[in-house]
Amino acid sequence: SAPQAMAPGGLSGGPAPVGGGFGRSLAMIGLGGGAVKAFDFLQSRRVQKDHERELHKLQTTVAVKRAETEQYGTQLQTCYQTVRSLQNALYESEQEALQRDYEEFKAPDSDGDERISMYEFGAYIKNYMKAYPHIPEDDYPTFSDFDKNGDGTVTFKEWQAYLQAQKKEAKASKESTKGYEALSDTASSSQSFQEMYAKLKAAGG
Repeated sequence: SAPQAMAPGGLSGGPAPVGGGFGRSLAMIGLGGGAVKAFDFLQSRRVQKDHERELHKLQTTVAVKRAETEQYGTQLQTCYQTVRSLQNALYESEQEALQRDYEEFKAPDSDGDERISMYEFGAYIKNYMKAYPHIPEDDYPTFSDFDKNGDGTVTFKEWQAYLQAQKKEAKASKESTKGYEALSDTASSSQSFQEMYAKLKAAGG
């Protein structure tokens, strides 16, 4: 028989083998590489979504904490304002009480020298007794009750000290041991200083 013609490249002619070992290996390598790439892509997307989810949770937590901090700051500011208001009210109350005490102190100070002499004190008590005859004489304080240093005059500081002592005693026992509490305890007195002084002046003639 005649020899078969050689295909180009020195290979014998005829149909090329299908599914040869080398080609199949290349095809499998190509398919495997694509699968790896697809897996890597899916894994990357999954990691990215997890990251975005965690970032969203973190942002939400930060926003909540910021809102809570602002709320606490507002509440704290309100507390500060309340404390300041109470301090101002207390200061004003103390100033009003001080002014009332001073007005009471000035009532017997007839010569206006900021001191009450024994004579001025006696005249004041005498007028007070005329205005309030129902109070026993023994219930009135004496000049020495005010004049603690014994110098013969009563200063506003000594006057205040006596009033404060009377108020403390009244709180502790709730029973007055001296009729002068009605005059000294201005916080619970129902009549104003002006009314009391008007009665004293009228009684003194």
